[in-house]
Amino acid sequence: MANSYAEWKREVSELDALISKIGASVLQVRKLEGIAELEDKLILSPPRNGEVTPDLEDVVDQLSIKHFGITNADTRFKYPDGFEDMVKGMAEWWSVQSRADDHEEQFSTSLMTDDEAVLALLVLGADFRDGRGNPLRCTKLLCRQVEAAALKIMGHLPDVNALGLKTWESKLEKDAQLHLARKGRAK
Repeated sequence: MANSYAEWKREVSELDALISKIGASVLQVRKLEGIAELEDKLILSPPRNGEVTPDLEDVVDQLSIKHFGITNADTRFKYPDGFEDMVKGMAEWWSVQSRADDHEEQFSTSLMTDDEAVLALLVLGADFRDGRGNPLRCTKLLCRQVEAAALKIMGHLPDVNALGLKTWESKLEKDAQLHLARKGRAK
């Protein structure tokens, strides 16, 4: 972890320069539909002890399914029925627990701080920074899903190029509507 905000910003800018140099496409999460609204809701109702309200959890799950095809719960290891009845330490229990540990080891970002997760996810091709370059508030709520999709464990990432075209199309539509509205007022 970076010792200071300035050090973290330097690390991020070095990573940005590398990404730019190789010409890689990066998914800017803040530009995904619904993320700005989620960020606003997280300002008004921040997570307490890492947990969000059930209503907000539903919003996160809906956005997660829409953009990544999975929820945070989908990325969690599914213990078999009766696991809680197994004798701890026996071969069968160790077998299941070993699979659970192996599964969880795939998801490093969920154990990281927001700034560490932003760097790790940027390496995977997903930018979890706001317009000022600070970590999005939803980073911890979506990091496992993005990591799973980026590592091709499960789910999918939105097509960066298609998102760019959709954004461009939306901008042109808004410009045309604004032009028509101005033209209508000029009469």
